[in-house]
Amino acid sequence: MTTHVESTGGNAVAVTPRLLNARWALRRALLGLFILVIGVGSVAWLTHASIDPSLETTQAIPAP
Repeated sequence: MTTHVESTGGNAVAVTPRLLNARWALRRALLGLFILVIGVGSVAWLTHASIDPSLETTQAIPAP
């Protein structure tokens, strides 16, 4: 692991880069999955809500 040293004036500050670990990746994946489920669920619900139940398509299609 490398450490970068930034010096401003007479003060030296050691900055360690943030390491990405499995916990971070799992949290990001769960957050993305949650957003995806909410988005797809909302679209499905809005699509279902837009169907007019008073219309019957079976009457509109003539029998062969």
